[in-house]
Amino acid sequence: MLKSAFFVLMMMGCAKHSIPQQTSIAGLHGFAGEHFTPTNSPCLDGVVVAIDHSCAVPMEIEDGYPYITITCTATRDGTPPWHKYKVIAITNPEMEDPAGVGVLCIDPYTRVYIQERP
Repeated sequence: MLKSAFFVLMMMGCAKHSIPQQTSIAGLHGFAGEHFTPTNSPCLDGVVVAIDHSCAVPMEIEDGYPYITITCTATRDGTPPWHKYKVIAITNPEMEDPAGVGVLCIDPYTRVYIQERP
């Protein structure tokens, strides 16, 4: 009996354990994946991840203090139409709201707006 238990334990110790590979649902930049690095703004993080998930081509991010603009030129079929909009994030609380935009979300660190592209 003792030999059988020892044999079973040895076999379990030598067994190869592997985790099946999972396909990533992250976008082209991988912001929604395991290498996502958050900013201080949950609002901005959520918008970047949403656009990244829908965008069929790499999104364009222009970081010019105090504005951050995000655009996507083409989206995948069946995803939200982010290609129709430009997203403007303001990181300076003293800046005024830009003209002709709608509020997307606000948190203590960032105000995020959406504007239709021409």
